[in-house]
Amino acid sequence: MKKNTLAVIAFLFSLLACNVQAADAPNMSGFWTVRFEQSPSGTQLFEKLPEDAVYINDAGGGELSEGDYDGLEITERALNEIRNYDFDDEFSVAYTCMPPTAVFYMQAPFPMEIHQGRDMIVFKMEYFDMVRIIFMDGRSHPGEGFPHSKNGHSIGHWEGDELVVDSTHFSPGTFMNNGFNHSEDIHMEERFKLNEDGTTLWLTQVYEDPAVFEGRASRYMAWRKVPGEHVYPYDCDPSFGR
Repeated sequence: MKKNTLAVIAFLFSLLACNVQAADAPNMSGFWTVRFEQSPSGTQLFEKLPEDAVYINDAGGGELSEGDYDGLEITERALNEIRNYDFDDEFSVAYTCMPPTAVFYMQAPFPMEIHQGRDMIVFKMEYFDMVRIIFMDGRSHPGEGFPHSKNGHSIGHWEGDELVVDSTHFSPGTFMNNGFNHSEDIHMEERFKLNEDGTTLWLTQVYEDPAVFEGRASRYMAWRKVPGEHVYPYDCDPSFGR
């Protein structure tokens, strides 16, 4: 009986520790709209990007032109895909309502809502009505056989006041909006951080996808908080491409 009581007490203390950790974490909940920046204001995160990661400066709608990969060394597989890519397809009905993966939609110029809990954080995107779940309960990525998807599988933890998210299991999708996709084996690590007054949210992403490009690549994004607002249905209209 004494052992059972001690076990229960230990369990309750572990729950309390989790709650304290969640309470101490910065609150990223709210409505966030893209903050267009000429240069990164989130220098604390931006300066943490690996020096060997090629920085892709196309986030927030700043698309690169055809043939411009911001210095990223892409593989022969990607080059073949680009050679066979028909940019006219982007105006087709089939393409118009085809959602991208989180690798691309996180840096689109659309707002989002964040709903933060202890065991999970939910990103509700306006772009294509996508919903992304970040598991914060200590689980690992699933093994082989787990389905790949547009949202992938994301696990997160706190490092001080930074939310670190590790994502795998993406289905292939747009990597740059100029002719080639990332593979299903892409690995993405993200860091989210609030500014001092909680009105700006910064994000950096680091990617690895050896099938498509050499080394590592990175991006940066920023949003500003707008209290009282909500995302609206995307309501994609396939006739737009006609």
